[in-house]
Amino acid sequence: MSNMNITEKFSAALEVFDLRGGVLIALSGGADSVCLANLFLDAKRCGNFGFELAAAHLNHSLRGEEANRDENFCREFCEKNGIRFFSKKLDINKMASESGRSTEEEARVARYSFFEDILKSESCLSYVATAHNKNDLAETILLNMVRGSGIDGLRSIPKRRDNIIRPILDASRKEILGYLDEKGVKYVTDSTNLTDEYSRNKIRLNVMPHLASISEGYLECICRTSSLLAKDAEYLNAEADKVYGEVVFNGAMHTKKAQNLHRAMLSRVIKRLYNNSGFSSLEETHIDAICNMLHIGKENFSLSLHGCDAICERGILRFAKKESASIFSLPIKIGEKTVLPTKTEVLLSKEKLCGSVPLKADALCGNLVLRSRKDGDTIRQKGKTHKIKRMISDKKLCQSEKDGLFFLTCDDEIIYTNLPAIADKAFTKGGENCIYLLTKENLTL
Repeated sequence: MSNMNITEKFSAALEVFDLRGGVLIALSGGADSVCLANLFLDAKRCGNFGFELAAAHLNHSLRGEEANRDENFCREFCEKNGIRFFSKKLDINKMASESGRSTEEEARVARYSFFEDILKSESCLSYVATAHNKNDLAETILLNMVRGSGIDGLRSIPKRRDNIIRPILDASRKEILGYLDEKGVKYVTDSTNLTDEYSRNKIRLNVMPHLASISEGYLECICRTSSLLAKDAEYLNAEADKVYGEVVFNGAMHTKKAQNLHRAMLSRVIKRLYNNSGFSSLEETHIDAICNMLHIGKENFSLSLHGCDAICERGILRFAKKESASIFSLPIKIGEKTVLPTKTEVLLSKEKLCGSVPLKADALCGNLVLRSRKDGDTIRQKGKTHKIKRMISDKKLCQSEKDGLFFLTCDDEIIYTNLPAIADKAFTKGGENCIYLLTKENLTL
């Protein structure tokens, strides 16, 4: 395909895609997306594309008036060429600060969400076409490499993923600029592309020119490596699909069945379980950590990941959304049942009840409160002050056990916690006047 010109590469890609509906072009106004739009327009004029054509532009509000200029350019381009135009303006910086993502990642997520919303509302549009090209592919491979990506990351960008198509992925940026120059087509330039503020720009502006000085064919070589890795990844992923069905049931992995799998296979099964649980962006370091736990036969552990937790209890591994800590502080009276947000039921009784914990009555004479854990919590036991955080660590509590902790305080001092632990001032050896604490397992009034 390297001997074809960009128009021939585009036409060949459309044949392979065998599209059955309209296309929404991701139009930024830059050279790549304008080239893509013109190729579609040429194909439509020649009768090689007979479906609806539209374009979408997302204004990220990152470059002030320049961003507005780009949006206006795209709108005028579409009006001139008879293309339906969709646009939206968002404050990406604000959204990134709220989500915790980088600006680049937030912008990418917002764009694809915008495109999907348009496809859902427009029945005549079935695909989103993006202007990714050979240079993008090579830059992505290099970027993923320095981030420590595995084989799936080094195979870079697929030509098609579900309803996302990339018709000029086999074309270089040099070919794109040559096409636009030949046709006399105007486009806009994003000024941030000329600075190395972002990681991708550092690769584009600093690394790629050095590679070109080493080998003129560096771009073809990187893309060839990507193609070879893609074939290997395709095989490994197909095998992982088979194994997945043997070790994962009802959204959870049975670790005894999986612990002897080759690491290359186990890592893929873990990633599938993670993705199928509704999450994305699992880092290789986290995959390695989980693999290590499973290979040594660890049956109980929890790891905090981005947006979720990996929780393994009694050899069953699952990924669960991080729940915002249940913060509560509820007054409790002797003789009345109190139900906590964690669904735990607590009763303080003057009568001794089966399974209850005796506490010295003198220690419960002040303001009694049942509350959740706080940073810096301590309890006085055996003449020493102990940090609750350290006690939790020593007991190796799993996440569900941590979530179920509660603390009985009297005048803000911890008297009892269901770790379990009793403060010295409330501990009884027998014979003292006591108040009895009973929890949900055997609570009866």
